[in-house]
Amino acid sequence: MDAAEARAVGSGKPVYITALRMLAGKRMTRAQLHKKLRDRGFAPDVIREAVAECERRKYLDDRTFAQLFVASALEKKAIGPLRLMRDLIKQGIDPDLAREIVAQTEEGHDERLQRAIAKLEATRPGERADRLARRLVTQGFTAGAIARALRERAARGPVLEEFEELR
Repeated sequence: MDAAEARAVGSGKPVYITALRMLAGKRMTRAQLHKKLRDRGFAPDVIREAVAECERRKYLDDRTFAQLFVASALEKKAIGPLRLMRDLIKQGIDPDLAREIVAQTEEGHDERLQRAIAKLEATRPGERADRLARRLVTQGFTAGAIARALRERAARGPVLEEFEELR
């Protein structure tokens, strides 16, 4: 987009051009862009117009942001749905949209929880189940899923330890 088109679209307002520059540098949510423009001193009505125009032109899309954010977070670390929800909302994603995006990750929830448990057990061998559970809660896993996974692990734990001793 050239400067003439930007002036026509943004009615010559520097807020639109500033918004485009911000979005060119980093993917943002609607709320993040709004806050950054407000922090720069632009008036609320021109911010609304600029943000709406960015959304209309698909430069700004909270759904895409949320999907990419969740995919990136899950690549880096085994975290649970509660943490994903909290992090999305903190980024400015609408709670209903956040819930929808996190629900799409439910398929891998048990596997992520098992990975998190295995990592904690490897770094903290012999740690009590209640402490493991607290750590897993902070990683965003639900109490019910944690209890179920730790019970299953405890039920088969001694068998695995005996197997390891035989090796």
